[in-house]
Order: sequence, then C-alpha cells, then structure tokens
Amino acid sequence: MSQVSIENIEAAIKKIDGLSEDALDKKIETYTLKQQNLVNYLLQAGLEYENEDLNMFSIYYFAIVYEAFEQGGINLKEITEDDIDNFQDPFVLALDTIYKDEDYSPMQDLIQQHHLSQFMMNEIESVDEDGESLTEQTKTQLFIVSSGMIGLMQGAIVG
Repeated sequence: MSQVSIENIEAAIKKIDGLSEDALDKKIETYTLKQQNLVNYLLQAGLEYENEDLNMFSIYYFAIVYEAFEQGGINLKEITEDDIDNFQDPFVLALDTIYKDEDYSPMQDLIQQHHLSQFMMNEIESVDEDGESLTEQTKTQLFIVSSGMIGLMQGAIVG
C-alpha cells in the first residue's frame, strides 16, 4: 500500500506555501481539473454546513494533500461520483463510531493514510501565527471533510 510520508507532507507544505497567490490559484485550478468530483464534494460540505471558512480551508488542504501524493510519486485516478457514493456508507459508519465510542480505529482503517490523518489533526487543533484557532464547529467540520478527502484519494491510488 502506498503511503504518503512525513517528508512528502513537509515538501508539499513548503511548495504550496511558497507559491505566490496567482501561482497557488493556478496550482489549485490544475488539481481541480484532475479531481473535479472531489472538489465538488469538498465545496458541497461548505454549502451544507453554511461555513464559507470551511471551503477556504478545504481547498487549501486539498492542494497540500494532493501535492503530498505527488511528492510521494503516488498517482491518483480521477475520483468519480460513484466512488464518492460508495465511500459514504463506510465513512458515515466510521464517523458514528467516533461520536458514539470515541474510537478512531474504523476511520483510520478506512483512510489508511496515517501521516496525512495525523497532519490534519495537528492542523485542526493548532493555533495560527496570530494566535487564532478554529471554532469548535469548524474543527469538527474540517475533520469530517478532510477525512473524507483523504479516504477518497486513498481509494483512487493507481497501482
């Protein structure tokens, strides 16, 4: 099984955060064209939760996670709407287990990308340069969206 390493994540952060705003927009556009259904899935969550900040964070972390897969030389097939539909039932069951029993193991088994999951957990709980942290609502929503994103990308690995 192909794993994104800590080094892949660090290289992705350095690359994405080192881009100018225009270059970042172009990079996100390139990745979006490769994974339109996934991006639609991410943005739909922001609409459903009525949280514009969530969309901003989702797209930023989409760029980092996608770049981390690229840094690892891990190729992804295009995620289809069927892939998303087939992912939903086990994903919702894993979320239910977290909320009922505080057991993250079914989610970890589903996502299968320990380093990316740990990176996102650290990011969600961290404080930014200005000493600001995410609201509890945004933390929960970003956890759900990023877990789904990573799990879907894991399922799209070619080879």
